[in-house]
Amino acid sequence: SEKLEEIAMMIISNSGAARSQSFEALEEAKKGNFDGADELLKKADEYLHMAHESHRELLKMDAMGQVNMSVLLAHAQDHLMSSALAEELIKEIICLYKK
Repeated sequence: SEKLEEIAMMIISNSGAARSQSFEALEEAKKGNFDGADELLKKADEYLHMAHESHRELLKMDAMGQVNMSVLLAHAQDHLMSSALAEELIKEIICLYKK
């Protein structure tokens, strides 16, 4: 349905933005700009939060039997999980750069 496609695209776009911000933060940390890196990570967190909110909506719809799994939805979930993992690892790497 259109609603499922809309949710999937929100997850993909917000998780993609989060991943981009996270990798930009890593680049700033490499330069020693930790304040800039922290700001970019805050933005990444905001994007991931929005992606997770869309995902929660998807889970609610699934619980009500309103979801037919598609490749698009699987792709969206893959984006979300890989972006979340990338952000967590990048935060750890930045901690190492700070030391």
